[in-house]
Amino acid sequence: MTYIPDRVRVKVWTEAAGRCQFNQCNKPLWYNELTLSERNFSEMAHIIGASEGGPRGSEQLSDELAQDPENIMLLCDRCHKEIDDLILRDNYSVVLLKKMKTDHTNRVRMLLDQSSKKTRPLIFTTDIGGQKSMFGDRSIQSALLPDYPDRISENWFKIEIGKFDRTKLIEWESVKNKIDDNFESVERALSSGSINHLSIFGLAAQPLLMWLGRKLGDKISAQIFEPRRTDDLEKKWNWDIETETKIEFNISKIKESKTKNIILLMALSDYLGKDKYANMLDEDAHVYQITIDNPTQGFLTQKTEKALFIKTCRSLLNRIQLEVGKDCIIHTLPAMPASLAIEFGRLIQPTKDPKIWVYENITGDKPEKIIELI
Repeated sequence: MTYIPDRVRVKVWTEAAGRCQFNQCNKPLWYNELTLSERNFSEMAHIIGASEGGPRGSEQLSDELAQDPENIMLLCDRCHKEIDDLILRDNYSVVLLKKMKTDHTNRVRMLLDQSSKKTRPLIFTTDIGGQKSMFGDRSIQSALLPDYPDRISENWFKIEIGKFDRTKLIEWESVKNKIDDNFESVERALSSGSINHLSIFGLAAQPLLMWLGRKLGDKISAQIFEPRRTDDLEKKWNWDIETETKIEFNISKIKESKTKNIILLMALSDYLGKDKYANMLDEDAHVYQITIDNPTQGFLTQKTEKALFIKTCRSLLNRIQLEVGKDCIIHTLPAMPASLAIEFGRLIQPTKDPKIWVYENITGDKPEKIIELI
């Protein structure tokens, strides 16, 4: 084995931020992800072989570059074996490995040059359509960048409900109570000062997401992420790079009434035609709507779009109170992205806003009153 001085090892390790530099591996090498035991699990791998007869060896350059940090990659044992394997090594040229090292090093420098903060992820899931919601630690860590979790994933806040019978109102109430119980640990951590920022990842029925947002409120410093439809699971929660948004949230009043009842349609991920809400209430009601052109799933891709929704929705709630009065009752029927459901719950002001109920069609007959937000 070629001798590599400590000063060279430190330089290679530091520039790699202690992670495998093989393309898209990025495995942390200071602990075992399975057992969580801590030690140095890294290996030093030569790009141009340390000897002429080694992988990618060179008669002219092997000896000269054997201790050059620019010729050494930090790798995990599996990736090291991959690039040096007798059968596979031809797939990994000097040019390709140098590019991997450079790309990884540049990414580390870019991230560390940005301002960042510690945050505690909060994951909220229920089974949807009989299938368990899948969350990968890597996808969450990727979405947080340049911020970073203050604890390893085992110590993140997790509210995992699993399967429940959506056709029974008593089951919804039980899940709501579980959210309340689990949220107590979040409140304790916030009040003790052990955390001061949350990152929320939610994938559940919309009334429950709204209730989670209601628990969070707007006094807690938090960022809300949106699940994406993508085959690249590592980017499932990543926002797109900001460009000029083309999304406009449109507010309209569809129907006037003499009552104090309001039906609020949030037709963002789907259309909510009259057939969806006609038998929602037993008495007459005003009907307001917030929507976009061509409502569809997956339209929300940028943080600025989420911020625009919050502003528009707050304006709508103010308008409803101005036109109908604070003593009205708002009956909300949502078809909206997960992050916006949470944000709607957060923007509600208990001392300012009227009573708000959230509905969902759980039996196929008509929307049912599920959760009272205020």
